[in-house]
Amino acid sequence: MTHHRRRTISVRLKELLPILAVVLTVGAIAGLTVLAPRLGDARQASADASSTPSADPLRASATPSPSSSEPLPKFKTLEAPPAIDKVPKKPKIDPCAVPRKLTVMTFNIKGGRVSPGELGGIAGVIRDSGADVVLLQEVDQNRRRSGNVDQPAIIASQLGMQSVFGANDYITDRGGYGTAILSRFPIAESGNTHLPNRDGKEQRGLLRANIMVEGQRLVVFNTHLDHTSDSLRQAQIGAVMSKVNAYDGAKLLGGDLNAGSGSGVLSTALATLTDAGASLGASHDGGGRVDYLLPNSWLEAGDGRVTPTGLSDHHAVSIDFALRGAADC
Repeated sequence: MTHHRRRTISVRLKELLPILAVVLTVGAIAGLTVLAPRLGDARQASADASSTPSADPLRASATPSPSSSEPLPKFKTLEAPPAIDKVPKKPKIDPCAVPRKLTVMTFNIKGGRVSPGELGGIAGVIRDSGADVVLLQEVDQNRRRSGNVDQPAIIASQLGMQSVFGANDYITDRGGYGTAILSRFPIAESGNTHLPNRDGKEQRGLLRANIMVEGQRLVVFNTHLDHTSDSLRQAQIGAVMSKVNAYDGAKLLGGDLNAGSGSGVLSTALATLTDAGASLGASHDGGGRVDYLLPNSWLEAGDGRVTPTGLSDHHAVSIDFALRGAADC
């Protein structure tokens, strides 16, 4: 009986062996499918660890190794650059603002035939007057007769001013002869216009500078009219006033008009401007008054001075002004 049972169990085991083999094979395949990716990740991590000191380089660099004796450098925090503002608008002009104070001078410097050494004397006259804006006539720029120097630039540099030059006659590829405007205030824009002329006469011009006086525009005109013909001067002052009257706001015309106080030339100018130095007297070595500063109603005249210098046959004329705004303020 026992022998018979053993034989029966043996037969059943043989029948179950193929089934068990199939089950084991399927289980092995499933196990490999799950474990293979994890084994690959483990191998990759092991390789990365062998080539990189730390998985977190910032943390590793912040903790020096025990064998290191020098501290690691500290990183500075940099501020972001400021945002770029839009292009600033032109300053608003308040015609009724608190008056801006300035002193203006006109000075004919003797045909530009001063020596380079005398330019320091002219700068000294301007400095002593306290002038903020200066109108110069008979100015040379890079001409042989006056030492081949840029006269307005030299004078301006000694005073810490800006300068603009208008060439009217004897113009060469190196320079010329004309007028200049110097300013302690910024010069925003400028231009020079030739005036009516006749054959054989010296070319004259009108130099303009737009000057920003503490944010308010002041248009300054500088001219030197013909000295030989009244009819030509009349034509020239007509052209001058056409330009001057085209500008609104604060403006001033100055220079050597080569005309007396009761002349038609001055009367034409005073149709829209005022004579700020009417009480100052002669401005020329030969007597008479030919050098003027003529503002419009935006400028209120204060004290004025006529200063003989010995550097020119003309005197330096300077007047204090308050840029007070429109007349109806």
